[in-house]
Amino acid sequence: MLGQTPTDHVTTDQAPGEARALLEEAARERVAAGATGQTVLSRPEWLSCGPLRRALRETVLPPDPARGFRVVEGLFGGLLDLGATPSHWSRNDPDATAPFEISLALVAETLGSVFGWSEQQEGRLVHDIVPSKGFEHLQVGASSAVPLVWHTEDGFHPQRADYLLLACVRNPDGIGSRLASVRDLDLDPDDVAQLRRPLLAIEPDDSYAYGDGSAEPAEPVGMATLWDRPDGLCVRYDPSYTRYLTDDKDFVSAHERLGAAFEEQGFVVPLSPGDLLVIDNDTLVHGRLSFRPRYDGTDRWLKRVLVRSPRSRPAAEGREHGYDQRRVFPARATLPTGAGGSHW
Repeated sequence: MLGQTPTDHVTTDQAPGEARALLEEAARERVAAGATGQTVLSRPEWLSCGPLRRALRETVLPPDPARGFRVVEGLFGGLLDLGATPSHWSRNDPDATAPFEISLALVAETLGSVFGWSEQQEGRLVHDIVPSKGFEHLQVGASSAVPLVWHTEDGFHPQRADYLLLACVRNPDGIGSRLASVRDLDLDPDDVAQLRRPLLAIEPDDSYAYGDGSAEPAEPVGMATLWDRPDGLCVRYDPSYTRYLTDDKDFVSAHERLGAAFEEQGFVVPLSPGDLLVIDNDTLVHGRLSFRPRYDGTDRWLKRVLVRSPRSRPAAEGREHGYDQRRVFPARATLPTGAGGSHW
């Protein structure tokens, strides 16, 4: 399914006017106090509290596990004066984007621990997803000329996000985000059994910086594609960066059929400026259709935040090395209560 037409999967929540107003006021107050999207979660007095926190927790609920995503329309509608779409994530105007980034960080913090990666976008907590020259044909967020194929966000890492937040700044061409839930698939039980076997490795994508090449590459650790949470089946999938650790034809065929099933059941979520999309990164894979960028300051522009919540993943993931990619948290921030043990 490659069309842009949404299906009945897609319903949205309208952001209450009170939540929007409180969020905009809080963002501008914190900008005046010197906060940025990178620092706003580092000081207790800058965190959301009182009426704002209550409003956000009522507005941005975690997605229902059976659905796997939530769209909140217009949440950032009063904070869209960010200037032109930058030509690269490193070239945005930090003064212009600070109110939007602060508001997104405050929203994300109500769902869990916000984090970034030390080797991705220089350790920033709020990422810019914009088309960039030289990346057109890669399987990364900065691509454009090729579809961004189905994948789990940062599927290579045992400490990947539980929730992926995408906030729309600009989208003049109506380029939606493609979603597919593993729980919507009618998988053959034999394929499910095959895909529970840890017979592949997912490697970091091309958005990650690496060392000088002098170090030996990390030995791949076998990963399971399908696994269980108490509320149902979960998935870890990124075929563009997958390395099979077996030549078992039954396993490889099952993995290929999984991709075809996602394609059959996938749907498109439209995003307008000011909208927020929250994705359960354990139950949904996501992607994007190809498009032709203009590189004139009017291209599609999303802001992305990664969030960990206090829930467990399989204990076997704790033995993975994550290719030595390290998480970055706000200064003095700690993981939520209950985030120890098998919560990787």
